[in-house]
Amino acid sequence: MKAVSFVATSVLGALPAGAIPPPPNSFDGETIHCHPAGSAATVLICRDAELTALDGELRAAFRRLQNDASFTEAQREALVEDQRRWVESMDQCWRAQERMRDCVKRSQRRRLQHLQTWEAVSPVKP
Repeated sequence: MKAVSFVATSVLGALPAGAIPPPPNSFDGETIHCHPAGSAATVLICRDAELTALDGELRAAFRRLQNDASFTEAQREALVEDQRRWVESMDQCWRAQERMRDCVKRSQRRRLQHLQTWEAVSPVKP
């Protein structure tokens, strides 16, 4: 069984002082939520086919973990909180300015890899 503590170590870090959090509707509980008033990173993802596809992979990996029978309710809640913090961290890619797309893509790939690592160690029964 996984310990809840694995989630605390996975967050990309707390938001730095002065960081701008994403709009409240940017996070739908799994990944980003496309809407016209989204953050710069959210709008970029929604307008870019490659980033949208990565977001779809993130959503699928997240759902598999959410549905993992070996997870406790506390672990599921911690996973959602960890995902929310990741979205907040990824939304800070606007600070990269001309490299924002690279920052978002790198953040998405790292997160996907992280979620897939959790899946790999999960004792899911067929």
